Amino acid sequence: MGTSDAPPRRARTRTMVAVGLGALSLFVLLLIVGVVPRLRNERALVAAVQQGQTTPPNVYVIRPEAASEAELSLTATTQAIQDAVIYARTSGYITKRHVDIGDRVTAGQLLAEIDSPEITQQLRQTQADLQQSEKTLDLQKASLELARTTFARYQAADAEGAVAKQALDQSAAAYRTAQAAVAAAEANVESNRANVQRMRELTSFQRVVAPFDGTVIQRTVDVGTLITAGSPTNNTAVAPSSVSGAPNGLFEIAQVDALRVFVNVPQAYAPTVKIGLPVSVVVRGQLMEPVAATVTRTARALDPGTRTLLTQVDIPNAQHRLLPGMFVYVAFKIGPSGTRWRVPATAVVFNAQGTRVVIVGPGNKLHFQDVVLGRDFGTALDIQGGLRGDETIVKQPTVSLQEGQVVTPVASPKPSGG
Repeated sequence: MGTSDAPPRRARTRTMVAVGLGALSLFVLLLIVGVVPRLRNERALVAAVQQGQTTPPNVYVIRPEAASEAELSLTATTQAIQDAVIYARTSGYITKRHVDIGDRVTAGQLLAEIDSPEITQQLRQTQADLQQSEKTLDLQKASLELARTTFARYQAADAEGAVAKQALDQSAAAYRTAQAAVAAAEANVESNRANVQRMRELTSFQRVVAPFDGTVIQRTVDVGTLITAGSPTNNTAVAPSSVSGAPNGLFEIAQVDALRVFVNVPQAYAPTVKIGLPVSVVVRGQLMEPVAATVTRTARALDPGTRTLLTQVDIPNAQHRLLPGMFVYVAFKIGPSGTRWRVPATAVVFNAQGTRVVIVGPGNKLHFQDVVLGRDFGTALDIQGGLRGDETIVKQPTVSLQEGQVVTPVASPKPSGG
């Protein structure tokens, strides 16, 4: 019985030993597969570090350029060279409207007519008052002539002693009273005549006319609209706001044969912006040739809040390529001011140690040089102080570069680029 159980037990033992040896072999194989590449990578990394420590890093270098004319682009909004909101000078109802938005008008052209019966009646009343005062003047002149004749007779009689002294004095007083009455009547006539002229002018305001040649860019009234003299209209059936931002009148007329823009030029560039300076204007979002324009005036003083110079640029627009209210870019040609150098903006280091550039000096050793910045053109910066102009400058220094570090300078493919 015991003899028959021994062979199966030995067979199981051999099987377990074989499985254990296989697992051990697999573990050793996996260990070799995982450890050997890691050791190889560690050796390669150590070799790379040693090589990096012994081989100077490559850096792109450039030479500072002499500061030259550069372009300064600022944003602005176009405006008509002339823009007027037309108000009513008399009250009444719109009886006729002769123009609409987009219509070209000339100076003096009739835009609308207003019916003002009260003004017409007042004109008639002042005319009647004038006639009455003129008749009163005629009456006073007749009285003056009678008083003058009577006084002359009394004077002749007094020379002969044929009239009492009291009668002569009364005649003289009556003559002076008649003179004063005529003067008062004449003043009353002039007053009534001025009232008539005033009412005639108010009556002429019933005809609304264009003040200059231009285009109707806003219309806020229709026939039947009630108008109050000098007040904004409130016609909700049409566009509620003025293009220029002014309160609503009857119409808004703009002269668009020429446009203007107002640009706020930063203080750093203000000294070079002079009257007559040519500029170019480009409309945002439109592929069109830049429009040549000219600086026509400046405020000649900086805004203390923004430190900018208000500058007006006039734009010829005979072909009406541009419209009022467009967002545009205004490009100024800014000339150099003083002796300066220009470097890419990426070459300047800003940190707690100050504003510096990295110079490759003798022996290809790095030196961090303090500089004084001038004008900022976005991709390039003007250097006012700290450079002689013959230095070799690292174009794009990294934080790993250190003072005195040895590098291998490589000429930048774009020496003047930012």
